[in-house]
Amino acid sequence: MKKSILVIDDDELLLGFIQEILTTAGYQVTAFSSPVKGLEYLEKEKVDLVVSDVKMNELTGDEVLAEVKKEYPDTGVILITGFGNINHAVRALHKGAFDYITKPFKAKEIIFRVNRFFEADPEEEAKKRKPGTSAAHESEVKIDKADAVSPVNAAQKGDNQFIGNDPQIKKLMRVLPQIAKNVAPVLIQGESGTGKEVFAHQIHVNSNRADGPYIKINCANLPSELVESTLFGHVKGAFTGAISDRKGAFDAAEGGTLLLDEITEIEMNVQAKLLRVLQENEFYRVGSQKPIKANVRILATSNRNIADAISEKLFREDLYYRLNVFPIEIPPLRHRKSDIPLLVNYFAEHYTKRYGLESKEISKELMDYMVAQDWRGNVRELNNKMHRGIILAQDSDQILVEHINNELFSSSDETLSNDTMSSTDLPLMSIEEAEMKLIRKALEQTQGNQKKAAQLLGISDRTIRNKLKQYGEDGE
Repeated sequence: MKKSILVIDDDELLLGFIQEILTTAGYQVTAFSSPVKGLEYLEKEKVDLVVSDVKMNELTGDEVLAEVKKEYPDTGVILITGFGNINHAVRALHKGAFDYITKPFKAKEIIFRVNRFFEADPEEEAKKRKPGTSAAHESEVKIDKADAVSPVNAAQKGDNQFIGNDPQIKKLMRVLPQIAKNVAPVLIQGESGTGKEVFAHQIHVNSNRADGPYIKINCANLPSELVESTLFGHVKGAFTGAISDRKGAFDAAEGGTLLLDEITEIEMNVQAKLLRVLQENEFYRVGSQKPIKANVRILATSNRNIADAISEKLFREDLYYRLNVFPIEIPPLRHRKSDIPLLVNYFAEHYTKRYGLESKEISKELMDYMVAQDWRGNVRELNNKMHRGIILAQDSDQILVEHINNELFSSSDETLSNDTMSSTDLPLMSIEEAEMKLIRKALEQTQGNQKKAAQLLGISDRTIRNKLKQYGEDGE
């Protein structure tokens, strides 16, 4: 008998993505975009596992977890979120979640986690844990290479600013209104982290379609077998696991804008179908011969050299010319170093406000250091450094170089800057092992001072004491 899974996520495109990959993996899957309706379903039907998003409008994933553990203690829970952090992960696992997965994720990852849940021996798991602890299992540690929160994500309007006074940036901002006020495709190129998605978002919010939907597809994170279905939808029976008709991203973006992030990652056969949409303004759902009109503006990004991709037969030349009506190149941060002080101050103010902290001065040594860097990760890397600096300098009036380059994280930064390790090279470890590794490293950094270690990790010193006790280590 098939194992039953209930999936709850108010992002309907992502909900369909998860339902399809788990159905294809051989599970009996029921999906709800409403957590309230999902819990009502649990009252009538027995379910082996609940997979729930954390951030939803009606109820949070934590509330779903609490209700499931209270009313259906034999049902497992896996939480999925784009807003994950170690504090939340530890709390969720302590409350009884089996696992905690952060977006973006690939199909094979969620299947791996779900399979692990059903392969786990409850009695053996119980022996490993003291009462009240979680059934956490091995968790794949990975480096997110993009700031997209999911394979499919509807972006929200907001203060998604493009910051810069460099002449190259000023030129882009001058041409932005002209680009925004028409419906021609736009191809935005640039290195990872330069702000391609931010510029695309600005095109949408300044366009006549600003009141319409803005749908973002992370092409690099979509499993190849589901790319076409995700973009165009499918009809029931089109392939194994297509248990009902389903609309795709072009339907969701009707009357608005569709961003195809990292478009060069799409396979050639699907590129041909995208070309048809651009030429004919219509598409076909997988398994259907009925054309559907598309009123969608397409924006695309790429961090690859498209000329190389074309010569290697990885990208269609005719699609490139169709997309390249407005070619935009976002310069790397090292080529607009005059913007670095502006960005440093912007992110410092942003994160002090976010955490309710007093304004902090940027030390001269830190600013000189920031301007001197090559920033291979561009604005995204600078943003992350400043985010870290604000957190570690919260008790200080100044942000110093040591706040940005804290030894606790130096080995990870070196790995990233040398670009020597991919996510698939990283070892698997359990959540417990990951917790203890971080705690031990923090204690080493603070010469055993639990209070300071807790501040580094953003948790309470009581949590550290409890974890040391839980894992049988000396709490002194």
